Amino acid sequence: MRVVLSCLPYYSHLAPVVLPVARHLRRAGHAVAVASAPAMAEPILRAGIEHLPLPHVLTLEELLADKDFAGSPGMPEAEDQTPEQLAAARSRPGRLTLLRAGSLAGTFARDLIAAAQSWRPDVIVRENNEFGGYLAAEALGLPRATLDVSPLNANHLPFVHDSLNGERAALGLEPVADAYHPARGLLAGLAPREFYPESMPARPDHVYRSDVDGGRLAAEFAELPDDRPLVLGGLGTVAATVVPQTEELYTAMVAALGELPCTALVSVGEQARDWSGPCPANVRLMSFVPLSLLLGRAELCVSHAGFGGVALALTAGAPMVNVPMFGDQPPTSVRVEELGLGLHVEPTAATAEALTEACGKVLADRTFAHRAAAMARKMAALPGYEVFVEDVAALC
Repeated sequence: MRVVLSCLPYYSHLAPVVLPVARHLRRAGHAVAVASAPAMAEPILRAGIEHLPLPHVLTLEELLADKDFAGSPGMPEAEDQTPEQLAAARSRPGRLTLLRAGSLAGTFARDLIAAAQSWRPDVIVRENNEFGGYLAAEALGLPRATLDVSPLNANHLPFVHDSLNGERAALGLEPVADAYHPARGLLAGLAPREFYPESMPARPDHVYRSDVDGGRLAAEFAELPDDRPLVLGGLGTVAATVVPQTEELYTAMVAALGELPCTALVSVGEQARDWSGPCPANVRLMSFVPLSLLLGRAELCVSHAGFGGVALALTAGAPMVNVPMFGDQPPTSVRVEELGLGLHVEPTAATAEALTEACGKVLADRTFAHRAAAMARKMAALPGYEVFVEDVAALC
């Protein structure tokens, strides 16, 4: 079987799910390639997977250099919105999501269709934020599967339905009436079924256990203090590029953790080299924190509710405090709170004082830890990616 996996040029989508799935496919004896922007070649090739470069697909940084694409992807703009107004705003996708399902999806699809003429895949597996793979599979008449790396993004599908139908028409395809058509077929969920609300119109029929890196932990982490809880924090790899308020949120997070009796490791990306904000003695600022290796040893994860990090926390049994900014992050954060796995803090209200209160509450109330441990047991009982490989093969 020849499999193309399509992925947006985001490392946070590629590394935790797409590359591990690609390795499982290759281990099972299948030919595998990951289709993405030319700039993604290094991490794909480093993982030992063939890269299928799509020449007209741009990275986020390249897109934002164009004034037509610049702008925050969905952060609330006013602090004085009512809860109802905020909920309504959060239910709509941001501008970048709309573009990803419109003209950018068409560009991705045309490049992938061209590449497929020589690579000749039997099946296309897409991550659910990437719509070009969906369009290409439809145009080529190929079976397709979807990796649900941002599960609550399915709620945005009705908003992008017309755009996707427009791109279908441009490729000579008939329109579809079902707004959730891109999620139909083999939809691979990456969390226990309880994580998906009953009200979701596109819940996965198949759920799988994510791979977690079992590598060696660096010696510096072995020498952390042993007399207080370990807390991990960060806002992902995308926020600093697209959300102007990111630095303020980092400042509030660091100041908040400095007020708590904990040892905190906060990933602030490139800002770690020239950080000018608060520097509490119990908080270590880093460019990168190995969540997959440390979350199982931590008592709290403070993040933006990106599903990659949330899935790692679910696997490790780590309670959460989430400050979501855009995309599927707000509904994911709300879902974490609904399940009793952590607390949701609106970014417009995420002062140092508010974060100190939320983090202190989760650390003090062991109910959060007990529920997180129960979810981790459910995660551990799911079938692994090797079963997903068998399910993809059945499509062909």
